[in-house]
Order: sequence, then structure tokens, then C-alpha cells
Amino acid sequence: MKNGIKILVSAILVVALGIGAIGWATAQAGEVINTTQQVGIWVNGSGKVVATPDVAIISIGVQVEAVTINEANQEAAAAMAALINTLKTQGVADKDIKTQNYNIYPVYDYDKDTGKSSIRGYQVSNTVEAKIRVIANAGQIVDAAVAVAGDAIRVNSIYFTLDDPTALEAQARELALLDAKAKAEQIASVTGVSLGKVSYVSETTSGTSRIDAPAYDKAGMESSVTPVLPGETNVVVIVQVIFNID
Repeated sequence: MKNGIKILVSAILVVALGIGAIGWATAQAGEVINTTQQVGIWVNGSGKVVATPDVAIISIGVQVEAVTINEANQEAAAAMAALINTLKTQGVADKDIKTQNYNIYPVYDYDKDTGKSSIRGYQVSNTVEAKIRVIANAGQIVDAAVAVAGDAIRVNSIYFTLDDPTALEAQARELALLDAKAKAEQIASVTGVSLGKVSYVSETTSGTSRIDAPAYDKAGMESSVTPVLPGETNVVVIVQVIFNID
């Protein structure tokens, strides 16, 4: 009987020790988890600088349909060569013209009586992106391209941007960091803590103004220049900053 009591007491002791060990391990695990929690003051800051764009980017090309692939390709090639030559004549440099897309695909007719489709011809499209460095010339360049390419012309988009936004981004970045610091100081003041050093910073930038391609009236092409207005572009920098709490 005494042996049975000893065994029972030993078993209880082992279980108790096991529970204690589990509790200690849990506490240790809790300490490790706590070290991964977000600490400090986390804030976002934004800075914006408004500027006038200095370049226009135009997506322009030709689209031709013909009975055979060869005919469509030859007509598109001739129209595109004339278009590119006009861009160069208007002052767009070779380095500022690059091909965006070139496509050939069949065009189908659908017979609703038979429910069948048949190829009626082929369509070829060729698009380039041109950078216009003198925005004041953008309208006349577009008009000249439309005049030379005729019905084959396709103007997909025009947008305005900054050729080199580096200096303006630096200004916006400084404003964003000052904004983040002001927010962190306010949080520290209200919560009664001391603001420490910065432990982390990340940033994103953006800034482009766009307008849709204008509608063209070929009848009035000779008497007027297509108005193309750049407006303003915003150079925006957003930062996330983490401050330690002293």
C-alpha cells in the first residue's frame, strides 16, 4: 500500500512539474512574441510640389485594312513611313521615337443566316510613342501627322510629364519628411512620451498629368491648330517613418 502511495505521489509530482514546465515555456514564448510586436510611433507623411510639365508624350500610329495581308502591310508601311518622316520634320528627334505596337490580324464578316464567319480581309496597325520636348509645338505636330496619314491615322493618347523630376522630387521628399515628423511630435506630445530617433523610412513617388487625345475635324484642319494644353502636374512623395520612443 505504501508503495502505491509513493507511486501516486511521484506521478502527481511529475504532472505538476510538467505543468510548470509548460507554463515556463509559454512565458518564454510570450516574451519572444512580444519582441516582434510593432513598437514606436508609426506615421505617414506626404509632400507635394506643383509644376508645369515640360514634355508631351504622344501615342500615335496608323491602321489599314485590305483584302490581303501583303496589301494591308504595304499600305500600313507607307503610311507609317510618312508619319515618322513628318514627326522628324517637325523636330522630333530619332531617339524620341520608339515603336509601341505592331499587329496583323484577320477581319471577319459574320453571316447571320448560316451562322458562319468568313475572312473579308486583314488589318495592320503600327503605333509609335513620340516625345515632344517643345510642348507649344504639340498641336501642330499632331495636325501635320493627321494630314499626312489621312484616314489611317490613329491618335491613342497624349499625356504630359516632367523630363527630369529629380529636383522636384527632392523638394517633395523634404516636405513629406517634415510632415511625418510633425505628426510624430504631436502624437508624442499628446500621449506623454518622448520622441526618439528614426528607425525606419520608406517612400513612394508619383506625378503625371494626362489628357485624352483630342477630336480632329479634318474640314477645319487648314485654318486652325489643334489645342493641346498641358495643365499642371503634381510631384508627390509619400513616406512612412517609424520613430523610437525614448
